Amino acid sequence: MPIHQAFHMQMQNAFAMNAAQVWFSLYSGAFDPISLQIVALFDEITTRLDHYEVINNAPTRQSFPKVVERIKTLQKRSTIFPDGAALTASYQGTDFGLETLYDLIGWIFSVTGNTPEDANAANYYYPLIVLYCQWCRTLCAKVEKEPQMVQITWFTQESIKRVCIGGNLDRPKKLRKDIARTNRFGMLLAHGLAQEDEMEKRYTDDGGQLIGHCAETFPMLFIKSLKDMVTLPDVRGVAVKPFEALGEGVANKFAVPDTVALRQQLLEDPCKNCKVVLPRLGSINLDHFNILNL
Repeated sequence: MPIHQAFHMQMQNAFAMNAAQVWFSLYSGAFDPISLQIVALFDEITTRLDHYEVINNAPTRQSFPKVVERIKTLQKRSTIFPDGAALTASYQGTDFGLETLYDLIGWIFSVTGNTPEDANAANYYYPLIVLYCQWCRTLCAKVEKEPQMVQITWFTQESIKRVCIGGNLDRPKKLRKDIARTNRFGMLLAHGLAQEDEMEKRYTDDGGQLIGHCAETFPMLFIKSLKDMVTLPDVRGVAVKPFEALGEGVANKFAVPDTVALRQQLLEDPCKNCKVVLPRLGSINLDHFNILNL
């Protein structure tokens, strides 16, 4: 079964609990049946890699069980960071250090299944990133630890449509966040997406976050690792604010925001850091990441 079918079937369950049940699940420490369903699906994928169309690359497939086990460990501890080092996992033959629960879940979304041929923002990409937001919230079970931004990038790799998904580094303890950001920066540097003098350089006017913090980090790294296999001018993406996108006031959470005001409320254009880093991928069109062009 293609992963888009499996994931989309879960959409009916993703918001099935009413507000009282959500509150009870998040704040009482009770077992959440939806989180158990998500973990069970990950376990099933591990045993049926062909069925779920996990990318047919040996290092990637060998990484799948340990990614799932790390998710289970963090989910049981209701935390987003491990006690020790990042988990090394392969994306199509290139190793990356995955730090957070959100990195791990994003990796699974990024390596599992072929995107349907008729996929577009409305029928696939936006619903998928919203589902990612919800699953991160469900598996972490602590709303205050959710990322403030997530991002989905979609592209064509040698005629195969793919997605990459990631989250930013908001809300862990400062020291652990700084370590993770430094590790991310090191990977960006190694892949030619950052420069030595940018370790502590901010391109934002307000003294904001440093390069490596952003949700775009792993999507950019994964695409860069594929070199000339990606049709760069066609790469597109969008960043989403989970707190707003999952808000009670959003009637249809899986629908692409249909007004400029709603897009500005729920989505985000690339920050100034990303506007510097994204073009280093090659012939990227930054307009393809503008919220008005979704």
